[in-house]
Amino acid sequence: MYYPSGYVAAVPIELSVIVPCLNEEGNLPELSERVLRVFEMGGFEGELILVDDGSTDGTAEAIRSLSRANDRVRGCFHADNQGIAAAWRTGVGAARGRLCAVIDADLQYQPEDLLRLRRELTEYGVDIAQGWRSAVGRQKGPRYVYSRGFNWLLNSMFSMDMRDNKSGFLVCAREVLEDLLTYRGSYFYWQSFVMVAAKAKGYSYRQVETLFQDRKQGQSFLDGRALQASARSLVDVARAAWEYRLARRPAEAEPFLRRRPVVERKTLRDPRTQARWRAYLAAFDRTHWMITRDVEHYYESLCKTQWLDGPSVRELQDEKLRRLIRHCWRHVPFYRERMKQAGLGPDDIRGQADLHKLPLLTKSDIRKHLYFDIMSDNHDKAQVLEVTTSGSTGEPFVCYADRAQLEFRWAATLRAQEWTGYRFGDPSVRLWHQTLGMSPAQALRERLDAALSNRHFVPVFEMADGTLDETVRLIERVGPTLVDGYAEAFDFLARYIRDQKGRVDGQVGAVMSSAQTLPASSRRLIEDAFGCRVFDKYGSREFSGIAYECDAHSGHHVVSEGYIVELLRGGEPVRPGEVGEVVITDLNNYCMPFVRYRIGDLAQALADSDCTCGRGALRIGDIEGRVQSIIQGTDGRYLPGTFFAHYFKDLSHAVRRYQVVQRAPGAITLRLVKGGRFTTAVLDEILATLRQHLGDDMHIDVEHPQHIELVRTGKHVGSVSELSFDFQGNNAPVVVRP
Repeated sequence: MYYPSGYVAAVPIELSVIVPCLNEEGNLPELSERVLRVFEMGGFEGELILVDDGSTDGTAEAIRSLSRANDRVRGCFHADNQGIAAAWRTGVGAARGRLCAVIDADLQYQPEDLLRLRRELTEYGVDIAQGWRSAVGRQKGPRYVYSRGFNWLLNSMFSMDMRDNKSGFLVCAREVLEDLLTYRGSYFYWQSFVMVAAKAKGYSYRQVETLFQDRKQGQSFLDGRALQASARSLVDVARAAWEYRLARRPAEAEPFLRRRPVVERKTLRDPRTQARWRAYLAAFDRTHWMITRDVEHYYESLCKTQWLDGPSVRELQDEKLRRLIRHCWRHVPFYRERMKQAGLGPDDIRGQADLHKLPLLTKSDIRKHLYFDIMSDNHDKAQVLEVTTSGSTGEPFVCYADRAQLEFRWAATLRAQEWTGYRFGDPSVRLWHQTLGMSPAQALRERLDAALSNRHFVPVFEMADGTLDETVRLIERVGPTLVDGYAEAFDFLARYIRDQKGRVDGQVGAVMSSAQTLPASSRRLIEDAFGCRVFDKYGSREFSGIAYECDAHSGHHVVSEGYIVELLRGGEPVRPGEVGEVVITDLNNYCMPFVRYRIGDLAQALADSDCTCGRGALRIGDIEGRVQSIIQGTDGRYLPGTFFAHYFKDLSHAVRRYQVVQRAPGAITLRLVKGGRFTTAVLDEILATLRQHLGDDMHIDVEHPQHIELVRTGKHVGSVSELSFDFQGNNAPVVVRP
């Protein structure tokens, strides 16, 4: 394959027109003249890419002659005939345009219709504009009948309603065409399934009637081979049915990896572990709520993309961002109106460098528009999960995530756990809420999943003086490769271990802390008590894991395949070493997109340099403002602040905000900002629940303020303790905005 040196336009190229050429010597001069005139008529910069697909006439020399005469014509050459789809792939690989068009060289499609397709693409905000062949002037011979019959077959097989399904005359963004061309099957004529692929991959399209003339010059490759072509097409239909209807869809990054391959450094599982993994996946749909075993594709993809270098990671993010913005423009009225007010269209956001053009998204925006226009108008409600959270703010918050985002979360979590040295099936212990707030069916699935993955639960909300020794003995008996859970629970347990025995007996591989940020002193305490390193996780209920520490422990790697993280102060990115507000764009959740979302946290920016671990994802430094307090009950019982977050999130109808304040043992002040459906019965239920977990003799003073003030980090804190074991106060880092 040969690519001659081509020119680089002084202005960005808008449209690359890709033309497969097989023995088309006589058609190329007129085709070239008319396509170049289209660029002039449209008033934009363009290029014509002629791909000689192993022609045996003078096509190759004609292409070279046209390239010498006009630097907007470029040639690519196949040594032998590889087919139309391969020629498209070669052309898109050489293309420089923002948009790509594919058209046949025989002039049956009219090049002037490129302007109509481009206009439809822009005005209707779709991903693909396809020209369907009008019946006007067409001969109704055998090939016409075959074409109509094949169109009916494709529509029936793939539940489509296309006027001309197999038409290969279309205009779309370059990365869309690249994605369509990343198919897995082996086809005779894949070009007939380009719109089938578009539907299967979730692209929107618009059909445009175009004039179609009989061939005047040259000979079609199908002439004389109609029966053979028909038989091969039926074979192709079966292959396409498997790929686009029956087989599980690959992860979104897989097409990108085909263009940017990496050397995978994944540790192979031993046969026994691999057998356990396959068995686990076989039962996955039965043991999980909402998500399916499609997580395997995300996991396998993430194991590769983690080794992309920094520029390639940003390229992948920009590609996914463009797709997300096009979706928001078409299907999320909230964003479409915001963009219109800012004078923006989807083509104005080409990458992260353009994100600053979009306004920030707040929790208040989401609450206001949740049931109106911030959810997409094309999501499948059967594939959407309600996520209720109060985080550390004390104010319940509701959002939604689609199945694809939930599956991506799961895979990203497993990948990050493996950064600690853990491998699936290794014994692990989780200090977690376990099944609080779950239905019986969900709780059963959670327990089955834990059993199959060799994970042991310690219900963190049941931690008390009488159970701490039992928890330590469980950890020592299991000998876990990984212990993960709430950071403040680890701090509390580590203090007990230090005071009772110094450190745990036996081997613990690693600790992964989350939910709150620990100061350096607490990290050292935990590492001394458990005899291993701590790997910190930064996450939230809206997104799950956002960034994780690797074994270099030099910052948190953002899960860059799923999130773009900005650290801002005054609307501008902060410099390395400075602290900024965390603003997140979720690249995966299409049912309710989060674009430039102010999550309410603060984090330190790091210099944009390579990590010694070899991963190219962006790193952020210390996460600030996420430490909560442990509340001490009577009779030696304790509750972390996350208990209250989990409990009050289901009372959003009655409690707008809450705060639990403890200034002395045996007593708390419960501050409740009343919601619309607050009643005395609700209050009695709350008090009974708190006494159940904190002790019947716990003294509770109730206050009903109009609002709950912010702390210095700019967040509402759900629980505040002034007792001696509290590590939110003087020992925790205090971040003051400059």
